[in-house]
Amino acid sequence: MTTGERKLAYLFQEHSIEEVRAWNRRLKYFRYFRAYGGHANDRDSLDVAIAWGGEEELQTIFRQLEIEVVAHSTIPPQPVAGVSYSRAEYETFPALIPGTRWLEQPGHTRIGESPVFVWCLKDRIMISPKNDSPDVEESTVAAAEAIEPHLTVLADRIIDPPRDTDHYLCVAKHPPLGSG
Repeated sequence: MTTGERKLAYLFQEHSIEEVRAWNRRLKYFRYFRAYGGHANDRDSLDVAIAWGGEEELQTIFRQLEIEVVAHSTIPPQPVAGVSYSRAEYETFPALIPGTRWLEQPGHTRIGESPVFVWCLKDRIMISPKNDSPDVEESTVAAAEAIEPHLTVLADRIIDPPRDTDHYLCVAKHPPLGSG
């Protein structure tokens, strides 16, 4: 088996090409991410990415999605590099959105009635439906379907795939997913 064949076997180990193709037909914006695995300690997920280019744009997007954001008037205490903290101590530091003046990461929140996890990178907002399983299941796909109508107003900002990796099993990275 070649390296490429091994990689494809891994990417479609949990869900067949036919199943992922069916998800791609059902979902307009969310994309299935096959975890890197190994020591990455990541999980399979359904993700959507929304581009943002400044704090004002970011706040507008949050208002459109009805996501409350915590804005600090001064920089809150942050962990100091090289200092050891207990988990409880570390969790007291608010995670801030890069490129903003002290906006907190939304983290676990809701879009409409759907629980989601929202994390902002310097140029994109990553959104995933809440998933308690290490795998993507039918309930995860259904949750993504419930969220998608809220994203329509932001369709021109959707980044597809959410990150530039072939671990997103979508037509852009795997053309055979569009046939059949």
